[in-house]
Amino acid sequence: MDTLQQIKRDLISIIKCHRPSRKEKISIFRFQVTGYLELLSWLKAQDLYPQFYLNFRDNDKKLASIGTVLSFSALNEAQQFILSNKVSLVGGMKFNNNVMFFLPRLLLEQTKDSLCIQFVINNEINWLDEKKEILELLDSLTLTKPIQDIKQTIQLQTKKASQQEWESWVEDVLREIKKGILTKVVLSNETNFVTDSPLDDKDFLAKSEKYNKDCYHFLLAENKHCTFLGSSPERLYQRNGQSLVTEAVAGTAVITDNEKQNKQQATWLLNDEKNGYENWLVVKDIKQNLFPHIEEINIQDKEIKRLRQVQHLKRRITARLKCGYLDQICLESIHPTAAVAGVPKKESKSFIQQVETFSREWYAGTLGIMAEDYAEFTVTIRSAFIEDNNIRILAGAGIVEGSVPLLEWEEIERKALGLISLLHKE
Repeated sequence: MDTLQQIKRDLISIIKCHRPSRKEKISIFRFQVTGYLELLSWLKAQDLYPQFYLNFRDNDKKLASIGTVLSFSALNEAQQFILSNKVSLVGGMKFNNNVMFFLPRLLLEQTKDSLCIQFVINNEINWLDEKKEILELLDSLTLTKPIQDIKQTIQLQTKKASQQEWESWVEDVLREIKKGILTKVVLSNETNFVTDSPLDDKDFLAKSEKYNKDCYHFLLAENKHCTFLGSSPERLYQRNGQSLVTEAVAGTAVITDNEKQNKQQATWLLNDEKNGYENWLVVKDIKQNLFPHIEEINIQDKEIKRLRQVQHLKRRITARLKCGYLDQICLESIHPTAAVAGVPKKESKSFIQQVETFSREWYAGTLGIMAEDYAEFTVTIRSAFIEDNNIRILAGAGIVEGSVPLLEWEEIERKALGLISLLHKE
């Protein structure tokens, strides 16, 4: 993109003339240009970390960022910084509620035919060091690398839980449900694969974007050795001012090559008592947790959310936040939902921690962007960790009264196929 060359020249001129202000913690420079830049291709050519990417599910917006000027491990500090400085932060929360938000050095936002570039300088550190780092970064601003098809072959290495072990976990949950201690628990499993050569994270996500439609596509690489990425069908929430949109995605049926059978499965799913109950538990959990902070709420009827390997029940939920309540309250109230944790939340998370033989880390967490007037987050499911030649795939299923262990095992295997099958496609 020729306009990137001009922006690079403008930024170099700005940096050379810049004199840090003691009155301002940061200096922000924004550029708006017409044109389209393939952000994964651009991100693939960058060497600065952390790297962040989000392709939004319901519109044509994409974000990519590199570097960090400031980072936050507490929601209240992140929220206050946004309000004080009128900036956007990217990042999110892990499943265990650990917080990681950061102000990127360079943030690109691409819409259909417009590219917005935001560049940030930290005025509170040594200017000579800051200037040197910035000029080194600008050397690669205009670089891109072509996205390539995945050529690696894949081999199963280990499953953290065998089918027999995982089904025994389900039986444990069912016993706790029968006692009245738990109502729902979402159990997951981690499957480790090895490839014959290092797997490029941007190539892999680009292929997922091609095949896994109607999803959020996300990537977080805290360093060059490990990337967390995925293609999630589920929104945690979107906020415009005080207007909030969230959803309950729970209840699953198969997708096959037989369209007639898929329609039959969809009809069955809409009317199945067990799956409807599982979905309603998520609705009820979101409603109860949001209730002290909202003025009104509306819950829509069940509909089918169709994906490549599975189809889900979905209910759209809209609400009006009380004045003054923003993303700190939304994140603390909603995450993690009953769709990825369970009911009651505290007891289900404790059960998961005791039973699962691995750390979920970012799996079943949330990633997104938040600003003063707008925020949007996805639930980080249908995801994987890529570490050179290794790829760890995570998938889960909600266990409620009436769950059948074998069927739940088959469900998490189908969900994992959403990413694993990409390595087998031409």
